[in-house]
Amino acid sequence: MGAQEQEEGECGTAEKRRKVATATDVSMELDILDCPVCFNPLRPPVFQCAVGHVVCSSCRAKIPDKCHCCSLTTGYNRCYMIEHVVESIKVPCFYSNLGCTEKITYYEKEDHENVCPHAPCFCPETGCTFSGSTGMLLSHFSAVHKWHTARLTYNKAIRIRVALGSTVIQGEDGHLFLVNMVQEPLGGVISVFCVQPHSTESNFKCRLAAACSGMGYSQVTQFQARSTNLFDGRPNDCFLFVVPKMLLKGTGTNVTAMDA
Repeated sequence: MGAQEQEEGECGTAEKRRKVATATDVSMELDILDCPVCFNPLRPPVFQCAVGHVVCSSCRAKIPDKCHCCSLTTGYNRCYMIEHVVESIKVPCFYSNLGCTEKITYYEKEDHENVCPHAPCFCPETGCTFSGSTGMLLSHFSAVHKWHTARLTYNKAIRIRVALGSTVIQGEDGHLFLVNMVQEPLGGVISVFCVQPHSTESNFKCRLAAACSGMGYSQVTQFQARSTNLFDGRPNDCFLFVVPKMLLKGTGTNVTAMDA
């Protein structure tokens, strides 16, 4: 075998080893991938002293003259090997048991979980401790509490019979909305909110219209739907739509809702 053929054979073997390595699952203590100074996950750029003690870029800027561990004053250099390792480690989301199938780079795990759509929402009923993804919550509302459910196509109206309690509406993209009505001295107070795991500013506007043909009454309003994960129960700081009390006594009042 010639030298060139031998070299090509060795390169081919090395390439096969690399391909096998990229598909291998390993177990390790993930805290070894944390900065030993601030204990946050290491992420590029990573630095090391002459002995090999590593530190994240934020901590390196705070202790530039000597190693945090051995006190050597040789300074820090980039550690490309550790950077490659931390970029290669993939871990499951904390909410994998709620349906998330993402594999995330270890140092991005917390960032992902802060916006993961599978993070839990909570049942607002007093005494109920159920929590789960919005899909699980929808099934819970229907099966356990027997709440009426309806599907919504955005920018198209749906009609809801006025009744005390909650009605669950599922948007065409899976978003959940609760239409809740409680009895107050002035009449029925209706609130609408979007149920999602991270309480950010809602992108949904809701248009409510109440009408009673027998009494010649109609009322229309539009507002931004508040978002909530229901951890503290139903929110009490959202827009309230009041249906007069005289319309709630078997007069056939209907409420039409539309989200956009």
